[in-house]
Amino acid sequence: IFTDDQLLILDKPAGWLTHPSGSARRTAPIVTEWLLAHDPSLQSIGREERLQDGTMAPRAGLLHRLDRETSGVLAVAKTTAAFDWFTGSFRERTVKKIYRAIVSGEVKVSGGVIDLPIGRSRHDPRRRATGEKARGERRPAMTLFRVLERFPRHAYLELEPKTGRTHQLRVHLQARRIPILGDRLYAPGAEQIPTISRTALHAYSLTLPLPDGTFKFFEAPLPKDFRQTLDYLRGS
Repeated sequence: IFTDDQLLILDKPAGWLTHPSGSARRTAPIVTEWLLAHDPSLQSIGREERLQDGTMAPRAGLLHRLDRETSGVLAVAKTTAAFDWFTGSFRERTVKKIYRAIVSGEVKVSGGVIDLPIGRSRHDPRRRATGEKARGERRPAMTLFRVLERFPRHAYLELEPKTGRTHQLRVHLQARRIPILGDRLYAPGAEQIPTISRTALHAYSLTLPLPDGTFKFFEAPLPKDFRQTLDYLRGS
């Protein structure tokens, strides 16, 4: 999407891992490996991370992550100074992230706030949960949402996470009984749509604060399967 001497902004395809993770490493393309193949100097940008198998892997300048099935805007720092500045911005929550999602179920309001602390699931180590379904520490989590379009049994939403918890959007929407379409982890029995075979979540835009007090805005257009699904629902 964009590049200069400090930043690289990518449009991550669905199906790509942001970084190596367990057995999926053998079957899915990985953003960090792609980055290092195209620019080996990114090897030293950011601290190495410990993988599930205990090995260490370079961060390659990644400033944040997207789930494997999530498409959209992904930011990479190209220098150590840029990495330090922008990771500070993510930590201080001065970065604005906007997502688009198609959810299953009826959304009766035009928008609102989901303010539910998130912890690890009591029943599945892969999942996060809210309320009594969570164990251990429950960390504050807040998501703003707005309805963009309604369909008979689905809705098209704009989402703005105000915190950055693991699986936050997926957990919050499932807790409101409007799980994201195609999310096999959080809604395994939900209705499937023939036009999309993955979680219908797209990182639509990212607004980053710059050291000079200005902001940069980046946007990733909706991918083909997302557009086709909206057209399918409009036709239904």
